[in-house]
Amino acid sequence: VVDSAPIDPEAGRGAMPDNDDVTSFPKLKEEVNLALPQCIERVLGKVAEYHAKHVDEWSESIGQEVLKKLQEISGNFKYIVCTTILEKKGGGFHTSSAVFWDSETDAAVSYRWENKAMVCVVQTYGVGI
Repeated sequence: VVDSAPIDPEAGRGAMPDNDDVTSFPKLKEEVNLALPQCIERVLGKVAEYHAKHVDEWSESIGQEVLKKLQEISGNFKYIVCTTILEKKGGGFHTSSAVFWDSETDAAVSYRWENKAMVCVVQTYGVGI
């Protein structure tokens, strides 16, 4: 006997999360905060000294690592990733952002990483589609 019912593409996947869980970046902030240091470590983890000539490459690599991980976590957002790498020289650094968005769906996560030679700040923004 052949079953002629249409194939359900969601069958076998278990219960799908509520729409709120999928489309609310604030609910993913904890997972994103755990992922950011891993992405930074993959690029800067073995770098012992700051070299200005490598900063562009490091920044690009970290940005791409973070974007890849964010898309793995959820493809339901547009993402913005800002990476800042500074040599540790005792100087101050301050950054801030202003946003106009829907706080139910959109959010930002910042992470500061450092070693003896440098500081890396990664700011991520998830904006609902």
